Amino acid sequence: MARHFGSGVLWATPLQDAYGNAIANPTPFQFGILQDVSFDASFDEKLLYGPNSFPVDSGRGKGKMNLKAKFANINFLPFSMCFFGQATTPGLITTMQDEIGHTAAATVAVVPPTGTTFFANLGVRSDANGTPMIRVATTPAAGQYTTDGNGNYVFSAADIAANRTVYIDYMTMNTTSGQIMTINNLPMGLTPNFSVGFGMQRNGKVLTLSLPKVTSSKLAMSSKQEDFMIPELDMSALANDAGQIGVWSASE
Repeated sequence: MARHFGSGVLWATPLQDAYGNAIANPTPFQFGILQDVSFDASFDEKLLYGPNSFPVDSGRGKGKMNLKAKFANINFLPFSMCFFGQATTPGLITTMQDEIGHTAAATVAVVPPTGTTFFANLGVRSDANGTPMIRVATTPAAGQYTTDGNGNYVFSAADIAANRTVYIDYMTMNTTSGQIMTINNLPMGLTPNFSVGFGMQRNGKVLTLSLPKVTSSKLAMSSKQEDFMIPELDMSALANDAGQIGVWSASE
């Protein structure tokens, strides 16, 4: 009698991108810090009834096998290749939340960290509680500012005279580390696919499931105060060119 405990181990290997192109050198990866995996196989059922209350026969209709995985290790491969099927480029966009503040001046130029450049304005706050200042095109009045999109901010004479502290939030770009994916609006129809391997071992007992062609229809990510982010990927197994859905193996 085999008894298994824990979440097991789950791997995926991207096979085809969202443009219908086969991946030249597929890179397998493991779903790190796996929380749980579920497999749900079902068939439509047609029941044949006679004059009595219960059916006398049944016929199977369409079948499906759904998978769901929750994992805590944030890695781009499950998202870029398995879900979106779109390639990444080197780069890292970082949000910079101003906790110290600047003194309002005719021009305040933010200085991104070494090795990064200014990428986007995220707004200006007039206090640490998050009260927003209003961006205008020219000639800011009290409580307003202008910016050129390159990290230079202009404030009003009234705010300068009041020696107001302003909090400038923005994004930076680093092109030497990290990964960036631009999510393109692609035609409907083509779906990225990948293979999946799942395994559990306990007390010498083994349970393994290999699915040669899998697609993902849903990606969920949520953040929570005082808790870890646990992305969740919903998947479906398809038949491959050989008509196989998967291979299931067990010690007993």
